[in-house]
Amino acid sequence: MKILFAASELKPMVSTGNMAASVAKMLRSVSKKCEVVCVLPLFSAINRKKFDVTPTGVSFEVQVGEKFEKAEIFEAIHEESGAKVVFVANPYFERDGLYGNDTGDYPDNSERFVFFSRAVLEYAKIFRPDIIHCNDWHTALVPVYLREIYCKEEPLQNTKTVFSLHDIRFQGKFWSYDFGILNLGREVFVPEKLEFYGDINFLKGGIVYSDAVTVSNDEYLEQIQTKEGGCGLEGLVSCSLDKISVVKRSDKFVEIYKKL
Repeated sequence: MKILFAASELKPMVSTGNMAASVAKMLRSVSKKCEVVCVLPLFSAINRKKFDVTPTGVSFEVQVGEKFEKAEIFEAIHEESGAKVVFVANPYFERDGLYGNDTGDYPDNSERFVFFSRAVLEYAKIFRPDIIHCNDWHTALVPVYLREIYCKEEPLQNTKTVFSLHDIRFQGKFWSYDFGILNLGREVFVPEKLEFYGDINFLKGGIVYSDAVTVSNDEYLEQIQTKEGGCGLEGLVSCSLDKISVVKRSDKFVEIYKKL
């Protein structure tokens, strides 16, 4: 099977929290049985020399609202897993912090990760994966775009998505005026899909649109079904239990892929 991991962090290349270590662990396990590529933003924080990040000469245009942004593709090898890592380069990621700086979150984070999500799928048209495995809100729009747009194109007609939920507190919530940059129909901005109390919620879209959702343990799954732990998405989690799996060992992901 061909698996494309989409994430914003990967240990040791770029890391701010638990997701980076989790993605690295998944790569180590899955790459033993599958052909795996991981795609990341090429943040300024990534040491290109240390990790031997090299240009590929591949680039393509990505639509964000009314403009088109260039995505340039670089690559390296993740030494811990042997998996190829593809980096998407663009000025969006040439900043001091990954998601913000000392003054707070970057005000254009919605735009930055709309761009990245669509760049993932443009690269997927080249790689042609069986599964795209997404992680947290930064890549939660990938399943949305796949279902709404990209599955209608031959290279990705049979591609399925898995969404790993590492921390429900961080949801990628943005005001409704940003909806125009998504280039999706207004029928997507409804409570059953991306709308969340008048805002856009990227993480919600990932849960709704993915073919399978995973969490790391039973305790966390129980926690995010409560008002205190669900951060407003407890109802959605409870209604989505038929596609949520607890994966305590990362080698179990291959079993989930095969079921899709």
